[in-house]
Amino acid sequence: MTGMSNRQTDTEFNVMMIFANEMISQLKVKYPTSSIDNWKGYLVQRVSLMLQSYQTFSQVLLQDEDYITANSILRMMADNLAITKYIYFDHDGEMLLLRHYLFLLDSSYTYLNITASMEDDDSLINDERERCKYDVQYTKEQIVKLPLYDKWHYELDILIGKGNWKFEKFSNKSNNNKYSFQDLYKTLELPPNIVAYLKYLSQFAHGLGLYSLGTVASKQNVPFLIEMRDVLLELLIYYLLKIFSECDLIDGNFLERLSTNLSRPEMEWLLELLNINQSNKYGTTKRQNV
Repeated sequence: MTGMSNRQTDTEFNVMMIFANEMISQLKVKYPTSSIDNWKGYLVQRVSLMLQSYQTFSQVLLQDEDYITANSILRMMADNLAITKYIYFDHDGEMLLLRHYLFLLDSSYTYLNITASMEDDDSLINDERERCKYDVQYTKEQIVKLPLYDKWHYELDILIGKGNWKFEKFSNKSNNNKYSFQDLYKTLELPPNIVAYLKYLSQFAHGLGLYSLGTVASKQNVPFLIEMRDVLLELLIYYLLKIFSECDLIDGNFLERLSTNLSRPEMEWLLELLNINQSNKYGTTKRQNV
């Protein structure tokens, strides 16, 4: 990406976004609901929200020139990509369902914990708390129904109690049985400089830490941030194509709809990118001019 203009990289990014959003539109038709026990529908809705973050990141970085906020969003984008890959790409069958349910438990537990001391007269919070309580109970019931629960019920009860979806292996020890996000970044097999930068951000993304870091709040850092954005988006598209491979998304009708929004050079670039990604396990490529 070094040496490319923002206009060119934005063109490439826009092409990938058009493709990703069209793919999500198709998947929403096939998986219209996102209930707890419909992990594919849940994932489609989740990725739809993730794509909005890529647009927001670009606006904050390139238009608002708010580099601190852009870095915080970038950390969130990387975390969500790591979650998507670890739960829904790296695992299948019962293990995928188990981690999916534990992840939902983790989310519900977090909301219930942070709202525990809030005023009881806030109806919106109370309604959401009741929904979370129901979700916790229902999700636990789904885990208990998994065949592996019969064999590993003691270990799974520990994971359930913690909402520990990042566990390394079944263990009766509740401590040190959990990957960190820094560990999950490594599984993305990103270039070492990008992994190092994400680790760097992970130390300062909370609170006011980023505001004291001059190196990230610099216009000179923009090309690297754009490169990271585009690499993360490429990987997200690749994982989705693999996770939903049985849907045969890229058919003639799909490409025809894309062609109404893309120029011929853009279509050729996109098809080349997709072809390369099919042969490259992790999908990252050197971009060509469009």
